[in-house]
Amino acid sequence: MRTLAIDTATQSLSVALLIDGQLIAETTTNTRIQHSTQLLPLIDNLFSTVKWKPEQLEQIIVTRGPGSYTGLRIGVTAAKTLAQTLNIPLFSVSSLEALLPQVAFETGKVVLPFINARRQTVFAGAYRLTADGYECLLPVRHQRFQDWLDKVATLDIATDQIELVSPDTHEFKEAIVQQFGEDFFNKQVKLAIIHASDLPQLQLQAEDVAVFIPEYGKLAEAEENWQSAHPDQAKEAQSYVERTD
Repeated sequence: MRTLAIDTATQSLSVALLIDGQLIAETTTNTRIQHSTQLLPLIDNLFSTVKWKPEQLEQIIVTRGPGSYTGLRIGVTAAKTLAQTLNIPLFSVSSLEALLPQVAFETGKVVLPFINARRQTVFAGAYRLTADGYECLLPVRHQRFQDWLDKVATLDIATDQIELVSPDTHEFKEAIVQQFGEDFFNKQVKLAIIHASDLPQLQLQAEDVAVFIPEYGKLAEAEENWQSAHPDQAKEAQSYVERTD
């Protein structure tokens, strides 16, 4: 199965080509580049490197979010366009679950992946590694970082069984150290980015190209600003949506 895997959920950008889950070629960058100008050239370059043609692809996998509003929109749009043009299946993967392979596997370990959502908030969840893969302990939420740590504390899990993983660990070092200690931060907090080559081994969700949209996890900043400036209108709009659901 020839696969194109794409991740644009954070500031990093990763594209991979695989056959039956085996990596053929991958490009991953972690610079503040514009995904809108870099994604398609990176895909074209990978095809040229391995001498593939787009028509040879049999499926596409993309991270669906949560994460960067702009990044997700760019990655999902590209994946949808290619899948529709080539008439091949499209699958999506949670961007938080895509961080799990960056942690050394150990059955029973609890992995806490998170992505910076700005203003001291994160997209975060909690997973326990199992012989069959992983199970969700805390569903993915957009929340204040400290609120998330407080929820983790209610799980009653031994600290030595916990590992945090994120591309944004240093932005939250103070809170992590306050909660778990300096030694924990140095040994059980991993700075990592998503690699597209890991996506096929995760829980794939089949998508309908016609209706698939990213799981942004929160409003775009412009929408947040508008709601802050127009609280009454925002409340009316929410009420209307609830009444028509």
